Amino acid sequence: MSDTNKPTDRLARVRHTNDAEGKQDGKPDDGTKPARKKTARWRIVIRWMIPLFLLLALVGGMIVGYVVIGKQSLSDVFKWETWQHVIDLVFAP
Repeated sequence: MSDTNKPTDRLARVRHTNDAEGKQDGKPDDGTKPARKKTARWRIVIRWMIPLFLLLALVGGMIVGYVVIGKQSLSDVFKWETWQHVIDLVFAP
């Protein structure tokens, strides 16, 4: 037997063994589902994390701008009257 025939013979033996055991392509046929891709799960996580981080950045920016820079109380940040006044100042004619 020559060296050039060994890989072919080995491959033929593996195929023959898998066929005899009822396997195809070297995968077990035990009825289990193949593992899900992890990328699909990460896409869902990222789609929820990006808006969440944007919302946290907005709230953090409001707090820093109004409390730290503006020297106002923290409770006034979440009042609608405060932001209505800011909107009126920005869009005043």
